[in-house]
Amino acid sequence: MEEAAELFGVSIKTFIKLLKEEKVPARKIGREWRFSRKALIDWLSSGDSQAYSASEGEAKEFFNKVAPEWEEIRKDYYDESIKNKIFELDILEPDMTVMDLGAGSGYISRTVAPHVKKVIAVDISGQMLSELRKKAYEEGIGNIQTLENDGRDVAVPDSTADVVFASMYLHHIEEPLIAIKEIKRILKSGGRVFLADYNEHTDMELKEKMHDIWMGFRQEDIREWFAGAGFKDIRIYVLDEHSKKQDSAGKPGTGVFIATAVK
Repeated sequence: MEEAAELFGVSIKTFIKLLKEEKVPARKIGREWRFSRKALIDWLSSGDSQAYSASEGEAKEFFNKVAPEWEEIRKDYYDESIKNKIFELDILEPDMTVMDLGAGSGYISRTVAPHVKKVIAVDISGQMLSELRKKAYEEGIGNIQTLENDGRDVAVPDSTADVVFASMYLHHIEEPLIAIKEIKRILKSGGRVFLADYNEHTDMELKEKMHDIWMGFRQEDIREWFAGAGFKDIRIYVLDEHSKKQDSAGKPGTGVFIATAVK
């Protein structure tokens, strides 16, 4: 196992996750995994990168389609607890420029805009941003700039934002660490990231319906990724049970956590 993980240049934990999610050439003899270096290299070389990036393209198409109804749809998956936590933590100042990654129709952007100088709303879906602009106009909000982008290479200078919000965004990104490093680049020194996402779950129906890439995250991984990117003062908050929405069968939904960290 150790040698196979080293060959791929990943941790044991990441390699075990790969074994669970992909058909890696391997056999388990007794309690030990055994691998052929040649078989692993052949398997890797036979991969098709488009198969791994297609899911993000499908997500963009999905969100473009549901944009007009998104305000109602998202209520089935998370409530106002995320927004409430922003004000509970008291992280906004009137002179701030903030960025909202995965802004959608403005769940976060339209909430924080009256409390800051400027909001840069970033989303992969142009239709979602159209809805955001429409709703902002109707609400008399004039300090939101929209930018169509997947969030991994945002066309803004280094040290642009005082706060970066990433609400229900990271589970749509193939390589979360790349997105986290981009957040660090965008933040000013001493700036803060506010991340909201699902706890790790096994709800395949949710994953497929919402075109998610990750089925939530473990707190340990979030801490490791942010620390690895150079963030400090990493804190994680688990929202109250009432924030869990019920699925179509009436079962408790997937819980949401909040993570904050400082550049």
